[in-house]
Amino acid sequence: MLEDALVNTGAGTAAPWRPGVPVRKMQLKLHQWARADVTRRFDDLYNLVCDPGFLIDAWNRVAGNTGRRRPGSTG
Repeated sequence: MLEDALVNTGAGTAAPWRPGVPVRKMQLKLHQWARADVTRRFDDLYNLVCDPGFLIDAWNRVAGNTGRRRPGSTG
């Protein structure tokens, strides 16, 4: 399980035009770890949040959201 502890392994190797693939794989891996052990703590997620591939994927998700141009519940 020691090799599983390195959560940022390979996350930054995404090609700039397709960052979503490694991001989805890491999300799936984190989800599986959390489901397997409900007491598991993820202490070092800062590396993932600051990873360029993750940031590009997050921006693409936000920019691709069709609701972004609609007024919210407060108008």
